[in-house]
Amino acid sequence: MVYAENILQPSLLELARQGDFRAIAHIIDSYLRPQGILARVGADQKGCLQILVEFQTEPVAERIVKSICHLLWKINSPTVQGVRVMARFMGEPEILWKQSVRIVTPANQVQSRPNRRSQEQLKFQTFRALMMMGSTMASFILGCWISYYEVIALDTARLTPIQDAVALREPLPQRPDTIQAALETVPVIRHQAVAQPNDPTVTLMFGGDVTLSDNFPAVVGDDYKWAFEKLNEYREADVAMVNLENPLTRSTLARVGKQFNFKADPEAVQVLTHGGVDIVNLANNHTMDYEEPGLVETLETLEKAGIHSVGAGRDLTEARRPEILEVKGQRIAYLGYYDANFHAAGADIAGTNPLQEEHQQRVAEDIRAIRDQVDWVIVNYHWGIELADYPAQWQTELAHATIDRGADLVVGHHPHVLQGAEIYKGRPIIYSLGNFIFGGNSRTDYETAVLKVSLKADGQMKVEFLPVEVQQYQARIVRGRQADYILSSIERLSRIFDQPMYSPVVLNPARQPIESVEATHPSPTALNLPKLSTAEVQSTPHQHNMTQLDEAMTILPPKLKALTVAAPEIELDSKQPWVQDPLSSLNLTQQPSEAPSQTEPHSSDSISFSLSTTQPTIKTENISKQPLVKKPSALSIELPWFLSPPQKTAHSAS
Repeated sequence: MVYAENILQPSLLELARQGDFRAIAHIIDSYLRPQGILARVGADQKGCLQILVEFQTEPVAERIVKSICHLLWKINSPTVQGVRVMARFMGEPEILWKQSVRIVTPANQVQSRPNRRSQEQLKFQTFRALMMMGSTMASFILGCWISYYEVIALDTARLTPIQDAVALREPLPQRPDTIQAALETVPVIRHQAVAQPNDPTVTLMFGGDVTLSDNFPAVVGDDYKWAFEKLNEYREADVAMVNLENPLTRSTLARVGKQFNFKADPEAVQVLTHGGVDIVNLANNHTMDYEEPGLVETLETLEKAGIHSVGAGRDLTEARRPEILEVKGQRIAYLGYYDANFHAAGADIAGTNPLQEEHQQRVAEDIRAIRDQVDWVIVNYHWGIELADYPAQWQTELAHATIDRGADLVVGHHPHVLQGAEIYKGRPIIYSLGNFIFGGNSRTDYETAVLKVSLKADGQMKVEFLPVEVQQYQARIVRGRQADYILSSIERLSRIFDQPMYSPVVLNPARQPIESVEATHPSPTALNLPKLSTAEVQSTPHQHNMTQLDEAMTILPPKLKALTVAAPEIELDSKQPWVQDPLSSLNLTQQPSEAPSQTEPHSSDSISFSLSTTQPTIKTENISKQPLVKKPSALSIELPWFLSPPQKTAHSAS
């Protein structure tokens, strides 16, 4: 909350005391706006100000009137004799209530004091009337008169009756400038750079993966305005966010053993500033591509550019630190997590905010620590399988658990493609926003979407996808048939959920109670394969202990380890996360990585399973010589490329 003392600059206060109604309007509006109340002040009529207040949730009328009168009393303008307050809901023409109050201040009290001659004449006329009356009646009237003036003198000595009526007996509670997070006390950052300061609704924008390296500078060059030049919607948002998937560094210390190491020159941060980006997520698999020096330079570059970040830091405390922004009086907390453990931050180790099985309780602790101190909690997850159209079971369960803990919005990225969205307990979950401005591969033209969220002080939330076309790494909002196609694709991908999210949607739920942190998480649903008899199981060449398999799976991804086996003896890694497509047959074919390489070595032999209703068998096919023919009576499952047997060295997931 902003107190009047903090906003009354001398020049503005002086204008208000001179009777400038625009200065008075600015002072009153600046005081009420953080409370979700919009005030419009009209020109005074014979010393009476006309004030219209608008709100989403109706507050106590007496409290509003007292607040306005108290501000006018402090302004102490001799031209303001009274105020007429009218109230209504935003966007509604009907006036809910009206109230008029006379304002008595030291300035207008002196101006309205009667002259001395009039007072003396009144006293003489009163004394003459008393002399003409009888002694008994005169004594009675004289006693009442003296008692009346004693009361007036007593009230004048402390405070005038009207001032006492309008003064705030208890000042409105002021919110602290800091928030107590799970590990530390963090400051609240007042975000003042908004496009529509007079609109109480807070607009947020979210984009997917942004990589300003490799092919991006080759196509765009040093034209830092190019990528967002036609995307005014991003600059017009109050707070805009992207997943920045490359460090901004000149370091040459590339991460060892990684196939794709992205980085962009620190000057490329101008792409984000020209695009209106206010905050980035760094909890992803490329933030540490150039080790700790690259991360530190990235953090320093973003800070100098005025861009906030979450999800990575010089140590675990900084990596887990939420970013708290206060926008138009609403406090929004941002958190970011990465679902792998390759470069997790530690006590004295730089890295990303991890999200593995041993860290799953941290999410609940982080949300629980700040939930009652902010208005909105937004959680970013960098998760899932690349190029998968649907999230895995552990992702949906983790997202639901996050909402249960008190989050208001879950935003996902990493698969490089759009996935569906759902509404869970009145709150949205966006599983993947796909690529946004992604220079990590040579594909410069594609379709995607960004997420727009509008927040109101009463807890109402409007969520919608904005369809985007990217050409030569330049994004723009599209309309018409192309927009319908993109939005219908998202709707189709969302049909697997119990409550799909159809854009746009307005949500106004009561907050769900926060569940306990100790809640256990169920295992993902196994594939629905035909049941085998005891004899069939005994004759199967490869057997798995399904009890151990279920126990190994949790809602969070396991640690990935290098796979080194001979080709004839290869077995399925039961801990690998699988993607289940409920709307189509399961077909896990070889897909390119996020930055495909034409020279990447791979084996020509792959293993496929043919499951019939009689006897499961295993056969080896050479896909480079034989076309894959799907028989109508069998289900063919082909292993993805990252499980194919290597030729020379072990293949390590990264």
